Amino acid sequence: MKKSSLKLVFIVILLSGLFTVNSNAQPIDLGGGLVIGTDRPNVGLKIQGNYGMDFLLENLSGSAAFTIFFPATPGNITFSRWSIDVDGHYKFYEMSDFEFYAVGGLNIAHYKSKWDASGTTISSGTKPGLNVGAGAFYKFSDKMKAFSEFKYILSNYDQAEITFGVLFEL
Repeated sequence: MKKSSLKLVFIVILLSGLFTVNSNAQPIDLGGGLVIGTDRPNVGLKIQGNYGMDFLLENLSGSAAFTIFFPATPGNITFSRWSIDVDGHYKFYEMSDFEFYAVGGLNIAHYKSKWDASGTTISSGTKPGLNVGAGAFYKFSDKMKAFSEFKYILSNYDQAEITFGVLFEL
């Protein structure tokens, strides 16, 4: 009986939070895309969410993303990596259906290299970093837009990334 009451309370809190977010009329976008980086592994998939933050500063939005890179195996070593990004976007120029923005934020990346013959981990680690870059949105419709973003990640795992994707407004 207690578990069902706890579940009910949790669902009520969750739904009331969703209605509160919608009543504030801040745009929420969710989607993802393809990431191409300069470090091994080079290609990955990104899941991203954006939240309009005009209540703090006009033309400001926040973004959170999770990227997982496809493992690469040149020779006998397998490289794998994932990262989490929390960025701020500042829209500095708008032209018809295009919006251009600057990117700045934080990155946490996990990197692992493994020797395939023995399965021994050669190196691994999780390091923080800083993101700097720029991006653009193209609005296909009121509920869908394409985005492209270039950013450089300053950390122990430095790399440049370019992302192409689609976002849907919730």
